[in-house]
Amino acid sequence: MRSRAAGKLSRFLALLLALLMLMMTGCSDQRIIEKIGFIRTIGLQAAAEDEGEEEEEENTGKIKVTISIPKTKEQDVIVYSTVSKTIRQAIKVFDLQNDRKIVNGQLRQIVFDTALSRKGIWKYLDTLMRDGSVGNRVHVVIAEGDLNHMLSRNFEQSGPAGEYIDNLLRTERRMGDVPDSNLYTFLRDYKDDGIEPSASILKETGNSLIVNGIALFQEDRYVGKIDAEEKIYFGMLLGNIRAGDMFLDYPDKDFVSEDSTLMRFNSSRKLKVLSVGGGAQPPKEKISLKLTGTLLEYNGGLDLESTAERHQLEDEIEKFVQLKCEAVLATMKELKSDAIGVGQHVRNAMPYAAWKRLDWPEEFARSQIEVHVDVHIKSFGKLQ
Repeated sequence: MRSRAAGKLSRFLALLLALLMLMMTGCSDQRIIEKIGFIRTIGLQAAAEDEGEEEEEENTGKIKVTISIPKTKEQDVIVYSTVSKTIRQAIKVFDLQNDRKIVNGQLRQIVFDTALSRKGIWKYLDTLMRDGSVGNRVHVVIAEGDLNHMLSRNFEQSGPAGEYIDNLLRTERRMGDVPDSNLYTFLRDYKDDGIEPSASILKETGNSLIVNGIALFQEDRYVGKIDAEEKIYFGMLLGNIRAGDMFLDYPDKDFVSEDSTLMRFNSSRKLKVLSVGGGAQPPKEKISLKLTGTLLEYNGGLDLESTAERHQLEDEIEKFVQLKCEAVLATMKELKSDAIGVGQHVRNAMPYAAWKRLDWPEEFARSQIEVHVDVHIKSFGKLQ
């Protein structure tokens, strides 16, 4: 009896010891939130662009890394900068300067300056993609101007730069005229055949930031931009838009409407491959855009109480949108950057072996792309 009782006691003590060891192991991995520094924004720029000439050779191949960490009060941030070879090396340096453990779990955006972007950004994105704590929805952004100054500012209307950038891009994305460029979409378009990545461009203007265009890429290299005034037309060519705003300022006397029109609209896109080309024959495609919307403002000479002149205004808008879309396509073709995925449709219309032999950037540059626009205005205002 005694040996049986002793055996039960031994098993009980062993189980208790195992539970205590398990609890102690769990405690060793605890992270107290007050002792963690959550990075909101990472900014990357070419180090040689920011240093003196005497240090340029030493900094060749290095990057200047800037991070912002919100304090307990969201309106205050801590900003650190250093020159390093990699993002990870820079964070090790920041850990030595900060009394909290720095982590990427709340990262919202990674911002590149134009100089570094022209050299290629994939290796930096790949570093973040390998970090399981970083979400796929982290914004990928290109910045014009002084990146370090931008990320260090506290803006009157939205507080720290990181929070402002996050809210600004979400708002613009809901309008549909900027691409939803994040780690996931950049990776998808970078790895896919027949489409190139794109991203929003930010610029400081006084006490605010603006989306100053759409960055175009060849693979992971920034090669040029779509101007801010044309980003709504890029959005139409890229996909469907819901509740977009379009301002039409007619350029010359070829248009009956001499002044301007403001229209809120929804749009849809269809892309059809007419010919995959081959040899001396360029590929031919047709993009059909359908816009349905409401007229919010009209400053012109047409009588909108007349049905015939209403149709005339719709024709004017169709002509204007077609010209703008053709200008956007011309920019992309000149830069050999198919950011709207024309190549995906061409790839699907031909044998894959033939597609792999094709130099699509060159073929895209000589593609003949028709743009057809159909506009229907549902409402011309309460007076009508």
